[in-house]
Amino acid sequence: MIAKAKAIAHGSRAIEYALRESKKGYLVMSNLVQNQTAGAIYKEFLQLQECNTRCKNKFIRIEIGIAPADEKRLGHDDLTRICTEFSKRFGFENHQWIACTHQDTDHLHMHMIVNRIGIDRSVYDTSFISKRAGKIAEEISRELGLTIANQVKRQSKYRPEVSSFERILARTMINTTAGEVLASHPRSLEEFTSMMKKQGIEVQEAVNKKGNTCGLRFIGYDQTFKASQIGKEFGYRTLLDTFKENSQTVRQELQQQNDQRQSRGTFIRRAFVAGLIAMGGSGDKYSNQARLSKEKKRRQNKKKGRSYGRKI
Repeated sequence: MIAKAKAIAHGSRAIEYALRESKKGYLVMSNLVQNQTAGAIYKEFLQLQECNTRCKNKFIRIEIGIAPADEKRLGHDDLTRICTEFSKRFGFENHQWIACTHQDTDHLHMHMIVNRIGIDRSVYDTSFISKRAGKIAEEISRELGLTIANQVKRQSKYRPEVSSFERILARTMINTTAGEVLASHPRSLEEFTSMMKKQGIEVQEAVNKKGNTCGLRFIGYDQTFKASQIGKEFGYRTLLDTFKENSQTVRQELQQQNDQRQSRGTFIRRAFVAGLIAMGGSGDKYSNQARLSKEKKRRQNKKKGRSYGRKI
């Protein structure tokens, strides 16, 4: 048996989904709930939630999966006991909840919808609730002699992965091509995708339910791979960091080249100005020498009794 849990805000849809007739299940049991229809149960939950306006996710959804090997030997009483044990170990005694079975898939599973606001108006702490759900499922499985999910995972973990030669070859070639493209320092995902497309490999963004990109897919040589299968360096977040570093490096190089050009221009201007000053200083020097030479010559002529002008 395996279980996972999450705090949610859309309680109306969760209750309606749990009780939906097309799921080929039924209401196993409930706690502190008087009605059996989805709309009436939701209104009962809302009556308690009116006392708390700060809490956003006021519902808890728990999904309990039953191993195929255990389905046939579990009757209604066993399912009731499982739900009761989950409620007890989670501490849901003072909280409204319903538990329903679903059999529309290949395997039997159950849904528990819990009102996070208790009858004492306390808010249930959902910290690490999914991890706690898995631990509780393992404990109950051991007590009831059911299949333990961790053992199944442990066995499959060490099972050798069988891949065809074509798939291994395609992954190797895509890894090599992506490495060469990344070595050319692309600065954006669009540039990287365009360069990969020229090499015959398509890079697609994996989008979650909220419309946000959560990963990448590499498609080439008739094979499709997740980014993690190609290499850790090709993960979505890792690539974004790489593109950012490449852009910063290019900006720094351009800034250095600009600084060097400005430095050379400043040096040339200073040298030119210095040359002009030097030339101006030499002209003044020659003018002073000529003036001194003329004055010296005039004094010599005066000593010899010569005079300038016309004699009378």
